[in-house]
Amino acid sequence: MSIVLGIFLIVFGMYILFALSSKQIEKTKKSKLYFMTQHINMLRLFACLLFLIAGSLFIAIYGTSIGFVSWWLFATPLVFALILYLNDLKPKVDKRVKSSKGRKI
Repeated sequence: MSIVLGIFLIVFGMYILFALSSKQIEKTKKSKLYFMTQHINMLRLFACLLFLIAGSLFIAIYGTSIGFVSWWLFATPLVFALILYLNDLKPKVDKRVKSSKGRKI
């Protein structure tokens, strides 16, 4: 049960940091999570606190060295999955107009 709680804390902390990142802050202001933009620094500190709590849960279960490594093992794929899920992964459109009229061969 502690592992599930630790994973939830990691995901929740990463989502807070993602929603308050410089690239996502405008989208967050327009969404139903606009209240998060009123206390940015406090929520970033809260997200870091969630990471510390998750790490301390894993350390309490497995010991210092294995708990720290298990935190990184759980955090890395979760962050990657969160990035893939939340980012708009659309190919960039090349806006240059290709014209053959002005070329000389």
